[in-house]
Amino acid sequence: MRGVRARRAAALGASAVSGLTLALLATGCGTARPGMVVEIVPAELPADAADRVSKGKAPEPPARLIVAQGDLVDHRVSPEGADSPLVSVDRPECRELAFAATGFLPTGRTGWAKASVVAVPAPLPQDATERQKRAAAQDAASSTVTVVTLGSYAGDAAGRHFAEVRAAGEACTGGYSATANGETVKVTRVVPHAAHGGDEAVGYTVEAEQDGERRATELVVVRKGGTLANFVAGRTSGAAELAAPVVEAQLLKLG
Repeated sequence: MRGVRARRAAALGASAVSGLTLALLATGCGTARPGMVVEIVPAELPADAADRVSKGKAPEPPARLIVAQGDLVDHRVSPEGADSPLVSVDRPECRELAFAATGFLPTGRTGWAKASVVAVPAPLPQDATERQKRAAAQDAASSTVTVVTLGSYAGDAAGRHFAEVRAAGEACTGGYSATANGETVKVTRVVPHAAHGGDEAVGYTVEAEQDGERRATELVVVRKGGTLANFVAGRTSGAAELAAPVVEAQLLKLG
């Protein structure tokens, strides 16, 4: 695969979110737990990060760069107008990773766009049996959605935010708890994986538990100049894997 390492999802549908994002991404507008104060200290940037950004041209508005219908064959792309909920965490050093796992990009953006992408399943034959119809309905109910979020930033802000996500991934391999709208998800493990694309990229598999059920989702964050691209796979149960065609199509539009 060109660009970011990602695996094809076998079953994709219209409205699924992972266990991790079920409470934190699909809840609409999240709120921090009362009394919790989280302070984030920006991570140190690589020595040449500011130079890499300053030498690049001003980023295109995310609304023009976000993956759209027609960019992918056999996929349905739905623009999203609502931002992801804010999340409170029990470990302050994990907050930026928790944000990324819900598809939220840091504030201070000069532009923003978001879309959800699902594969369109092959139509059933006209003589499909009731068993085939039930199986297709079950596949749709447990399908995977890839949520893509783009944010543009002035100066070297995108580089700083990327460094914060990377630092959180390194600090939080042992997990953390994240809460939004009264729903808490216990992240048990964060496993880094190879990611490539843009000027720099990081990728993680985030394993979590909620109500006794174990789930996992894939996350990739890419910086291209002053633009951040956040990819997260969501599913109602089981493991959610990023859809390779979605990642490839978005990277192609970022250039």
